[in-house]
Amino acid sequence: MEERQTRGSQKALPLRACGFESRPGHLIDVAENAARLSSALLVLRELVHLTSGHLEREPRFETKALLGDHLHDDARALAALLDRAAGAETPAYAAIAYGEVKPTLIAALRIHVERLDPLVDERTFRLLTALRHRQERHVAELPPGSERIAVEDLGALPLEPGERALRVLPPLDHPARDGFIEVAERPGAHPVHDLMHAKLCTAEWAARRSHERTGAPWEFHQDMARVCRDAVRHAEVLDRLMATGLGCHWGDHPVAWTEDGLATTDGDLIGEAVAGYLRADEAQHARIAARWADQLS
Repeated sequence: MEERQTRGSQKALPLRACGFESRPGHLIDVAENAARLSSALLVLRELVHLTSGHLEREPRFETKALLGDHLHDDARALAALLDRAAGAETPAYAAIAYGEVKPTLIAALRIHVERLDPLVDERTFRLLTALRHRQERHVAELPPGSERIAVEDLGALPLEPGERALRVLPPLDHPARDGFIEVAERPGAHPVHDLMHAKLCTAEWAARRSHERTGAPWEFHQDMARVCRDAVRHAEVLDRLMATGLGCHWGDHPVAWTEDGLATTDGDLIGEAVAGYLRADEAQHARIAARWADQLS
């Protein structure tokens, strides 16, 4: 006899096929689920805010690029949590964020996921599982000297009433750079090297604007994180291009500070094959800047 699946069994099949089974004995109630989501949301909001403020203060290019990548990850995760839920000096920031805050968040997420029923609340189960894996990747990519879980179960702590004020770090005269970088009065020593530096300035500009506009809509912070991540990725592309095709490296030439804003790519410098990808991102960045002109002025 031919077996037929009901609509309900078809929906449940992907989770069961992956080894997930309903575990009603572990089920937490809706109120506790919402409270735990809110705790994770607050931690991620602080991380997005503080990483945006510290990015320009981090001198090391490789670390700056990872911070930009993780900033975008956290901003996207926070947007998903918002939808689902309807200081230290900069050298110490990475040690605190990656050695204490993220491990504490990971531990809380692990407890939360273990107590969810993956069939009853599939959306939250998938969301938090992906979030935990991303946080674990962040700590692996930018490992601290040591890890400490500050609170054994962050999600179980009572939420304080009211909105927590976000502290804005004082502005810098110029963003930090690697110690081997020489700063000149004006650009022009090497056009691709100059473009890489301009991309870093774009990333720092976007992160700083997000950090300063604490009252802006969340979509603004998510868009600024997107611009920041794209710009540091472009800088990484240009760094690789210089090393593999142009016979130079980051720091081989002086850099100069440029006006705040979006850097654009000249295809004559790096070839259309690569420039086309960068310009596609830049077109999106221009639309983002136009959308948020009032926040960026």
